[in-house]
Amino acid sequence: MSDTTHTAHASSEPKRLSAGTYVAAFIILFLILVVFADLFVLILGTIGLIVTFAAFYADSASHDTSH
Repeated sequence: MSDTTHTAHASSEPKRLSAGTYVAAFIILFLILVVFADLFVLILGTIGLIVTFAAFYADSASHDTSH
């Protein structure tokens, strides 16, 4: 067996996607809800999407200010 060593990168943070990517993902998921969900699931799913993306944005914004 060969001995391999793994070097750690200087920056261990994952690359962040652009804001446009997150907006596009939100719109695509919302459109899927509109097309395939009934009214009850549409309302709950929309609330879930908004809460999820807002929590990510708040976490991302607080992370950016600390660095």
